[in-house]
Amino acid sequence: MSQKIDLTIQHDYLNPFASPHNPRLCPELVDYLSDSTWYHSELELQISCPQDERERLQQAIGNTFAEKSEQLKGDISFQRLGGVVLVVLAISLVLVATALGVEGTIPVGVVTVTAWMMIWRAAEIFLLDIRKGRRELRKYRRIINAPKNFV
Repeated sequence: MSQKIDLTIQHDYLNPFASPHNPRLCPELVDYLSDSTWYHSELELQISCPQDERERLQQAIGNTFAEKSEQLKGDISFQRLGGVVLVVLAISLVLVATALGVEGTIPVGVVTVTAWMMIWRAAEIFLLDIRKGRRELRKYRRIINAPKNFV
Protein backbone atom coordinates (compact mmCIF):
# COMPACT_ATOMS: atom_id res chain seq x y z
CA MET A 1 0.00 0.00 0.00
CA SER A 2 1.39 3.36 -1.02
CA GLN A 3 1.32 6.23 1.45
CA LYS A 4 0.46 9.62 -0.05
CA ILE A 5 1.81 12.67 1.72
CA ASP A 6 0.21 15.97 0.82
CA LEU A 7 2.46 19.01 0.92
CA THR A 8 1.34 22.55 0.34
CA ILE A 9 4.34 24.78 -0.26
CA GLN A 10 3.66 28.48 -0.17
CA HIS A 11 6.84 30.14 1.11
CA ASP A 12 9.77 29.67 3.47
CA TYR A 13 10.27 25.97 2.75
CA LEU A 14 14.01 26.35 2.23
CA ASN A 15 16.70 26.54 4.87
CA PRO A 16 17.77 30.21 4.86
CA PHE A 17 21.39 29.29 5.63
CA ALA A 18 21.87 26.97 2.64
CA SER A 19 23.56 28.07 -0.55
CA PRO A 20 21.19 29.21 -3.32
CA HIS A 21 22.96 26.78 -5.68
CA ASN A 22 22.56 23.90 -3.23
CA PRO A 23 19.11 24.35 -1.63
CA ARG A 24 18.04 22.48 1.49
CA LEU A 25 14.65 22.09 3.14
CA CYS A 26 13.82 23.91 6.36
CA PRO A 27 14.07 21.74 9.51
CA GLU A 28 10.30 21.79 10.10
CA LEU A 29 9.58 20.36 6.65
CA VAL A 30 12.31 17.73 7.08
CA ASP A 31 10.76 16.67 10.40
CA TYR A 32 7.28 16.53 8.85
CA LEU A 33 8.45 14.35 5.97
CA SER A 34 10.49 12.09 8.25
CA ASP A 35 7.61 11.62 10.68
CA SER A 36 5.07 11.02 7.92
CA THR A 37 7.07 8.31 6.15
CA TRP A 38 8.12 6.24 9.13
CA TYR A 39 6.02 3.09 8.69
CA HIS A 40 5.28 3.08 4.97
CA SER A 41 7.29 1.01 2.51
CA GLU A 42 5.98 2.85 -0.54
CA LEU A 43 5.66 6.57 -0.67
CA GLU A 44 4.24 9.20 -3.00
CA LEU A 45 4.44 12.95 -2.50
CA GLN A 46 1.49 15.10 -3.60
CA ILE A 47 2.94 18.60 -3.74
CA SER A 48 1.09 21.82 -4.25
CA CYS A 49 3.52 24.62 -5.02
CA PRO A 50 4.06 27.41 -7.53
CA GLN A 51 5.16 26.27 -10.99
CA ASP A 52 8.51 28.08 -10.82
CA GLU A 53 9.46 26.40 -7.51
CA ARG A 54 9.01 22.77 -8.56
CA GLU A 55 12.52 22.06 -9.79
CA ARG A 56 14.14 23.83 -6.83
CA LEU A 57 11.89 21.93 -4.39
CA GLN A 58 12.86 18.57 -5.94
CA GLN A 59 16.52 19.54 -5.73
CA ALA A 60 16.11 20.66 -2.10
CA ILE A 61 14.45 17.36 -1.13
CA GLY A 62 17.24 15.36 -2.78
CA ASN A 63 20.03 17.51 -1.30
CA THR A 64 18.59 17.50 2.21
CA PHE A 65 17.99 13.79 2.53
CA ALA A 66 21.21 12.86 0.71
CA GLU A 67 23.12 14.95 3.26
CA LYS A 68 21.22 13.36 6.14
CA SER A 69 22.00 9.91 4.68
CA GLU A 70 25.71 10.66 4.49
CA GLN A 71 25.75 11.94 8.07
CA LEU A 72 23.93 8.84 9.25
CA LYS A 73 26.33 6.53 7.38
CA GLY A 74 29.20 8.24 9.19
CA ASP A 75 27.42 7.83 12.51
CA ILE A 76 26.84 4.13 11.84
CA SER A 77 30.52 3.63 11.00
CA PHE A 78 31.50 5.40 14.20
CA GLN A 79 29.07 3.28 16.24
CA ARG A 80 30.43 0.10 14.66
CA LEU A 81 33.97 1.15 15.57
CA GLY A 82 32.85 1.97 19.12
CA GLY A 83 31.25 -1.47 19.49
CA VAL A 84 34.39 -3.24 18.31
CA VAL A 85 36.53 -1.14 20.69
CA LEU A 86 34.28 -2.07 23.62
CA VAL A 87 34.53 -5.78 22.83
CA VAL A 88 38.32 -5.56 22.53
CA LEU A 89 38.53 -3.64 25.82
CA ALA A 90 36.36 -6.19 27.60
CA ILE A 91 38.46 -9.10 26.35
CA SER A 92 41.67 -7.24 27.19
CA LEU A 93 40.42 -6.49 30.70
CA VAL A 94 39.63 -10.12 31.38
CA LEU A 95 42.94 -11.32 29.90
CA VAL A 96 44.96 -8.78 31.90
CA ALA A 97 43.11 -9.65 35.10
CA THR A 98 43.74 -13.34 34.47
CA ALA A 99 47.42 -12.75 33.66
CA LEU A 100 47.87 -10.69 36.81
CA GLY A 101 46.17 -13.38 38.86
CA VAL A 102 43.45 -11.14 40.25
CA GLU A 103 41.94 -12.94 43.22
CA GLY A 104 39.37 -12.07 45.79
CA THR A 105 35.67 -11.58 45.59
CA ILE A 106 35.59 -7.81 45.10
CA PRO A 107 38.35 -7.48 42.43
CA VAL A 108 37.02 -10.43 40.42
CA GLY A 109 33.50 -9.02 40.73
CA VAL A 110 34.63 -5.59 39.52
CA VAL A 111 36.41 -7.11 36.51
CA THR A 112 33.45 -9.36 35.70
CA VAL A 113 30.83 -6.62 35.98
CA THR A 114 32.93 -4.14 34.00
CA ALA A 115 33.56 -6.65 31.20
CA TRP A 116 29.88 -7.60 31.06
CA MET A 117 28.85 -3.93 30.91
CA MET A 118 31.20 -3.39 27.97
CA ILE A 119 29.88 -6.48 26.17
CA TRP A 120 26.28 -5.45 26.90
CA ARG A 121 26.80 -1.97 25.47
CA ALA A 122 28.53 -3.42 22.39
CA ALA A 123 25.54 -5.74 21.88
CA GLU A 124 23.18 -2.75 22.16
CA ILE A 125 25.20 -0.89 19.56
CA PHE A 126 25.21 -3.78 17.08
CA LEU A 127 21.68 -5.06 17.68
CA LEU A 128 19.76 -1.85 18.36
CA ASP A 129 21.57 1.36 17.48
CA ILE A 130 22.96 0.34 14.09
CA ARG A 131 19.70 -1.35 13.17
CA LYS A 132 17.80 1.85 13.96
CA GLY A 133 20.24 3.82 11.83
CA ARG A 134 19.70 1.48 8.89
CA ARG A 135 15.92 1.93 9.20
CA GLU A 136 16.47 5.69 9.06
CA LEU A 137 18.64 5.28 5.95
CA ARG A 138 15.90 3.28 4.22
CA LYS A 139 13.40 5.98 5.14
CA TYR A 140 15.61 8.70 3.64
CA ARG A 141 16.02 6.68 0.44
CA ARG A 142 12.25 6.26 0.20
CA ILE A 143 11.79 10.02 0.48
CA ILE A 144 14.46 10.75 -2.14
CA ASN A 145 13.09 8.15 -4.57
CA ALA A 146 9.39 8.85 -3.96
CA PRO A 147 7.39 9.89 -7.02
CA LYS A 148 6.59 13.58 -6.74
CA ASN A 149 3.26 14.59 -8.22
CA PHE A 150 2.75 18.32 -8.55
CA VAL A 151 -0.76 19.72 -8.45
